[in-house]
Amino acid sequence: MPELPEVETIRVELEPLLAGRRIRGASLDRNDIVGWPAPAGFLSGVRGRLIESLDRRGKYLIVRLDRGKDLVFHLRLSGHLEVVSASEKPRFERARLVLDNDQALSFVEPRVLGRVYLADAGAYPARLGGMARMGCEPIERGFTAGYLQDKLAGRKAAVKSLLLDQRVCCGVGNIYSDEALFRAGVRPTRAAGRLTALEVGRLASALRRVLADGIRWCGTTLGDGRYLRPGTQQGSFQRRLKVFGRAGERCRRRGCRGTVVRTRVGNRSSYYCPECQH
Repeated sequence: MPELPEVETIRVELEPLLAGRRIRGASLDRNDIVGWPAPAGFLSGVRGRLIESLDRRGKYLIVRLDRGKDLVFHLRLSGHLEVVSASEKPRFERARLVLDNDQALSFVEPRVLGRVYLADAGAYPARLGGMARMGCEPIERGFTAGYLQDKLAGRKAAVKSLLLDQRVCCGVGNIYSDEALFRAGVRPTRAAGRLTALEVGRLASALRRVLADGIRWCGTTLGDGRYLRPGTQQGSFQRRLKVFGRAGERCRRRGCRGTVVRTRVGNRSSYYCPECQH
């Protein structure tokens, strides 16, 4: 699933192509790609709207429309967005917004797990209720060591599990949690409430830095190619991964002779170095 750096990359690259454009038409190849409202209401609700800007909250991409409407995309595992000519139809296109410049925004989703919602700004339906419960993003000013300490204090769950909880670390997923824990020298299986103040401080800093690096390198595209930037380009942060997906390979920390191992935390694979993560 695209995490914060991937969705932020998509936002940055799509905004100059979409902002100021008017939606002249809309169509659906799969009605179930629409999470809210009913498909007919969605289609009539977006036609004629002006795209004002693009925003992001955690892993959600938000297209701000005129007259107080938001178009919210949740890309899930394999969804991506492309701006194409109005005559072009990408494979696995599920929804299309035709723009006023002979181009179209195509929502491509092979697995049909992603969703798009049309809602009143600031009054999202219950199906988007998770957005209201999101915690701080690690790249926000409010995400401090004290904030993270409060979220982890007294918790017996594995620290990796809490980093994946969007009420704790909004926008963080499997890849960047593993990479942040490696940078902080903390094992993903550690009980969250047992981390020292020094370890929590290192982890808060590592989360900020790894997400910033992910944004800088336009996100992570793995071998399955599930995340693609607009224009179907890949990200490049995968070349800089230290532990994620590297089970059986040598640790990349200077001076460490350990080997990266894979374990399970909850129902997710997790990668770490047993020599330099404690």
